[in-house]
Amino acid sequence: MKNAPLFFSHTLRQIETAAASLSLMQRAGKTSTQWVLKHYPNAQNIYVLAGSGNNGGDALLTAKQLRHAGKNVFLRLSAPVTQPDAQQALSEWLACGGQIQNHTTLHADLAIDGLYGIGLNRVLSATDSQIIQELQALACPIIALDIPSGLMADNGAGNAVQATHTLSFIAHKPGQFTGQGCNACGDIHLLNLQISQSFYPEPDGYLQTIAPSAIANLLRKADSHKGSYGTVGIIGGATAMVGATLLAGRAALKLGAGRVVLGLLDKILSVDPTQPELMLHPAAAALQHPALTMLVIGPGLGTSQEAMALVQQSIASPLPLLLDADALNLLASTSQLAVAITQRSAATILTPHPAEAARLLQTSTAAVQANRIAAAKTIAERYHATVLLKGAGSICTDGQSWSINGSGNAALASAGQGDVLSGIIAALIAQGLAPLAAVRSGCWLHGRAAEDWCRENLGGIGLSASETIIYARAALNHALATCE
Repeated sequence: MKNAPLFFSHTLRQIETAAASLSLMQRAGKTSTQWVLKHYPNAQNIYVLAGSGNNGGDALLTAKQLRHAGKNVFLRLSAPVTQPDAQQALSEWLACGGQIQNHTTLHADLAIDGLYGIGLNRVLSATDSQIIQELQALACPIIALDIPSGLMADNGAGNAVQATHTLSFIAHKPGQFTGQGCNACGDIHLLNLQISQSFYPEPDGYLQTIAPSAIANLLRKADSHKGSYGTVGIIGGATAMVGATLLAGRAALKLGAGRVVLGLLDKILSVDPTQPELMLHPAAAALQHPALTMLVIGPGLGTSQEAMALVQQSIASPLPLLLDADALNLLASTSQLAVAITQRSAATILTPHPAEAARLLQTSTAAVQANRIAAAKTIAERYHATVLLKGAGSICTDGQSWSINGSGNAALASAGQGDVLSGIIAALIAQGLAPLAAVRSGCWLHGRAAEDWCRENLGGIGLSASETIIYARAALNHALATCE
């Protein structure tokens, strides 16, 4: 899959309307059947769960064709069919001798989920939740038609079926790749139903699955020097949290920044013995370093009065500025900083995790996770910033265009990874990438590092932030080596 276009449900409805003459439900049933027969040829006893809407119609037609292929199909219909096309599909199922059940089978080699499709925008009822629990209890592979039932297509929220595979009709949906979608969908396969590209409008966003093309701009000329690649200043390092600042600095250095200056609140450390190239200064002095071209504040910063003063000075700086960790919490704590940051002339980048995003929006973490794309765009608009909302399916946006990062895995769930990511992004900006390109590229490289590490460590447990830096550097250089 390469940088898949993503469409919200209302856009998909427009495509369906434009292509209405193509018998899309028939095509969905046919292509789903073909996929199942190809990938699970030995599954003889198949349970099909159909809902009352058009997704249920897709399931009914799939059931009919599987029956024609000689499979034993046990079909459960959760409620009376309401849509005309689905009613026709039900008639075809009954006409071929199929029966309707109102309970879940006890055993199956394979299950097909057609309970709800992309139209779902609410929490499932207790009855439907019970039906899904019974489906999961079958302990066989589950094929979700279009999207796992219970998952909201636009935002990845919901308590959904945990599918083994999802057959995504027409196009991919944002909710498949962020939030709960990362858990629910299993392996995702696009079945475009042979719809001509002329029916497709511009996508609403896209999934970043390959190295961003902007990385090619980092190729170096022979006639260059350390000053050609910027000086990153990183402010943080309160007592007992110096490690966060060191991680960000090491990442910035190894991802290509010409020089890296660390400004530490805790003045006990004067050199990083494992990375002596880093220049360590007291925090206030580092902010005044004359060579700085890019500024990061937040890793290990804390929330002291001194930290607040440093955030205020950083926001007043004319340099591109990335705020992370406690700098975001301090930003969220006072309206004066919120106003000041909107008045900056240089670029601002915010990299919150969901809890920090909730503080910036004065809402709950659950509300952020319920609509991650909207939350990220709102932060970007409110603070006049480029935003990276971290988490499963990280969102990159400048308030207008948005993308979901398609690299990475759960190995990144360890301390210090956010500090490393900040350093990576800062290094890319210092080398000349525009803020949104740097955020997309840095996020992709960070995720790719985890993927490469997992290929060597198949269990996926134990990736440290320090190791991620090395793998991210390798991913960057591999991407550069393959640039045309």
